[in-house]
Amino acid sequence: EQFLLAGFSRETAVKMVNSTLILQRKNGMFSSIDLCVVNLYTGVCEILKAGAATTFIRRDTSVEMITSTSMAVGLMPQMDFEKTSKKLYDGDYLIMVTDGVLDALGQERQEELMKEIIMQSGEYMPKEMSRSILEKVLHYSNYRVQDDMTILVAGIWKK
Repeated sequence: EQFLLAGFSRETAVKMVNSTLILQRKNGMFSSIDLCVVNLYTGVCEILKAGAATTFIRRDTSVEMITSTSMAVGLMPQMDFEKTSKKLYDGDYLIMVTDGVLDALGQERQEELMKEIIMQSGEYMPKEMSRSILEKVLHYSNYRVQDDMTILVAGIWKK
């Protein structure tokens, strides 16, 4: 965040974080990065992922997935990350989750099950939608939490 506020591009900021983690390597220190920037005038959402869990976009009667196959930062000196741009529209929801949320859904069909959970949420306010999703994930995992489970929901509305 500080690199971005200082004026560095998103790509440069991620590369600098990677270099820092490589130089301070202690007991395999690494981290996933899931960066999302939304232009509130155009509705274009730019997502940069490095070892991060799937991001979901809920639109009307469908849920789109944005996945990543890149490794986390801090593992390799030359890192790869994936960038995606998506146009968001009035009424869309952007849902970002940590890997602990998906892991709580079991080994198979994690993303497909998450899509179903997101579509079943009848909530329209982001705070309530994230709580509803978390409650369903916890119920599915018999309320056993193995890892952190963070869910961020952003609603997009035309002003």
